[in-house]
Amino acid sequence: MSDALHSHLVHERGNRPRGPSPVDLVSVQSQLAYGYAGNSAAVPVLRMLGVRVAEVPTTLLSNTPFYPTLRGRVLPADWLADLLRGLDERGVTARAPLLLSGYFGSVANGEAFADWLEAHHRAGAAPRYLLDPVIGDTHTGAYVEPGLEAVFAQRLLPLAWMAAPNAFELERLAGQPALREADALRAARTLLGRGPEWVLAHSVAGTDDDLVTLLVGRDGAWRLRSPRLEVDVAGTGDVLCALLAAFLLRGETPVRAAERALAGVHAALESTLAQGWEELDVQAAAAAALADGPARSPAVAL
Repeated sequence: MSDALHSHLVHERGNRPRGPSPVDLVSVQSQLAYGYAGNSAAVPVLRMLGVRVAEVPTTLLSNTPFYPTLRGRVLPADWLADLLRGLDERGVTARAPLLLSGYFGSVANGEAFADWLEAHHRAGAAPRYLLDPVIGDTHTGAYVEPGLEAVFAQRLLPLAWMAAPNAFELERLAGQPALREADALRAARTLLGRGPEWVLAHSVAGTDDDLVTLLVGRDGAWRLRSPRLEVDVAGTGDVLCALLAAFLLRGETPVRAAERALAGVHAALESTLAQGWEELDVQAAAAAALADGPARSPAVAL
């Protein structure tokens, strides 16, 4: 920040209370002007569920890359590092019980985030970390810079409390097949051996025409089934992780949080189809996830 800008922006408010504002979650992801992916999908859902979130952008883009044009840019790594440093200066990282990361946009941003998180771990002051290792998908292939996979596997996975890859990402991180249930279960257990206590593997091919989500922990594993819907929009994984984080913060078990998260994502997809919209209806997710009664996708112990 230039001296001129600093002198213009920084001033003292005489009657400002001194109590720090509470923060439940720091979310480090992409940001869009139009549409729903990254923080632009996760933050509305989190706030509808009462989560006080500090959002840190890794990109500022006009829209997702699934349109004929794309404007904006990936943030330079020194910008991302500066934003994270600014949160530390306000004491936000020390107060937030949960940290979520998603799409980084560049290897440099992934490395800047890893540098920051490793420093907090060395100091014994890191929040519990939910890693969404955004790499790609089965129908798109990888859509990030190749070196980012090594950042996830070697630097971030060992620091994560929970990792939430889709089947394609699980396969890349584990270095073994993971697109179908039996393979995904083995691959998830491979990841457990590298650091996290939990792996939520989603978008795994099931039998017939359903999708399987596997929640795998040190002491057990659960299968959740959901019907496959003929709709392809961005942001479903981001909403899934946002819902998962919100219910973990509410004190739900990982199993119940996963059930609620899947219910919310499925409701958002159903509403998107019904409305005929080109973007995910994220506002439909929270109410469905909050609904009481039997789980829409009940977890079955394996």
